[in-house]
Amino acid sequence: MSDDRSEEDPIMDLWYSNWEQQCVEAIEAEPDYENQLHSEKELYSQQIWTGFQTTASAIAQLYKDRSQGASLWLPFQTAAGTVTSLYKDSVDGMRRCSELGVEMGRQKRSKEIMNWARKKRRMIRREDLLAYLAGKPPPPRPHSHRSSPKPRMMVCGSPPSQSPTASMVVTPTPTPGGETDPELHTFREAIALSELEETFLVCNTLARYTSLVKVESPTYARICCVNTIG
Repeated sequence: MSDDRSEEDPIMDLWYSNWEQQCVEAIEAEPDYENQLHSEKELYSQQIWTGFQTTASAIAQLYKDRSQGASLWLPFQTAAGTVTSLYKDSVDGMRRCSELGVEMGRQKRSKEIMNWARKKRRMIRREDLLAYLAGKPPPPRPHSHRSSPKPRMMVCGSPPSQSPTASMVVTPTPTPGGETDPELHTFREAIALSELEETFLVCNTLARYTSLVKVESPTYARICCVNTIG
């Protein structure tokens, strides 16, 4: 993985396609959830404080009417209504602020990943992205990842007595470590297919040449005549 590019690099954004640019613009065009959360917190704090003052006044009035021996039904209804409103406003404010907080966190992480990706090359390794999301340094690169050696091929053929043309099978030699890098699977598979086609082409050419030599060779003709007479 390459190091971060400089922000002044004029070719940093050249690899963007129209679709990718539209995705970037869609992320940047989202509402500012951080400012919305700040405004909602201020609004609900003021609303809950006002509700608390109203509730405290209603409860104080209920105690005052009780001490004076007046009817308590109306003051009780007022106090109960203010307590219910205070609870409802508190729950609504907490739910709304929680939703905005989740959206703000998602938006912030999306913008961080977008800005991080814009400073990288087009190909980003999975382990680099996971390390970035986890806030950890990228893992060390194994030696096999830095170099992609051409896999050695073994050619297996049947004995000449079985068939005029040997059946060739090309198989990759096992790697010393016993494991194959999954990222190089497609690359090695393409190489194996290419060399397999070349092998079959050589075998077919040799087979045709051998047949032609046997037919046109005087020595081969004399041997055939001797065998026929015998």
